[in-house]
Amino acid sequence: MGTLCGYILCFIYTLCWVICITADEIFESDLGEDMKIGLADGGYKSVKLKCGSNSMHIKLETDEDFDGVIYTRGSFHDKDSACYLDADSIREKRSFNMSFDLDKCQTKQEGKVYTNVLVLQHDKELIMPGDAAFTLECDFEKPREVTLQANLNSRESTKVISRISLTDADPGKKSKRPKRSLASPTEVEITPKSARTLSKEEL
Repeated sequence: MGTLCGYILCFIYTLCWVICITADEIFESDLGEDMKIGLADGGYKSVKLKCGSNSMHIKLETDEDFDGVIYTRGSFHDKDSACYLDADSIREKRSFNMSFDLDKCQTKQEGKVYTNVLVLQHDKELIMPGDAAFTLECDFEKPREVTLQANLNSRESTKVISRISLTDADPGKKSKRPKRSLASPTEVEITPKSARTLSKEEL
């Protein structure tokens, strides 16, 4: 009787192990096909960036009430108030503002160009398809070739260029630096329409 029970338990353990392995493979397959984050073509109304002499100022508007989180990439776990915003703590559900110094919030510096990534995440814990991310740049060097939103006849006297482009919200995916972006010597704005135009120009 004891041997029979041992065989039965062994069979049950083996069956459970096979089921778990199969479930993991199916889950990974599903993630690979259906959970690609990619570039978001909606979920927001506009994102505006204004670069100051030592800071980034961001205004983000959504087309519907938003109850997720907004943060700079790398600041999710720290939840620093300057770099992380929980929509539940804001009365206005469609308009959000963030400001931080260029040496804060995981901002990266390369020469005289300061870069950050802003993430609009609808779920408070997980990045999902439909979430959006934006590369933000404050460029104190001579402006590169860009799609301009303002007349840059006086660009030689401009001290800083505000530049913004759409990027992949997935933190595990290495996004190439976009060839083109929207830029202005004052405040620059990206919308789903202008982002789609840029994406077509990248092809």
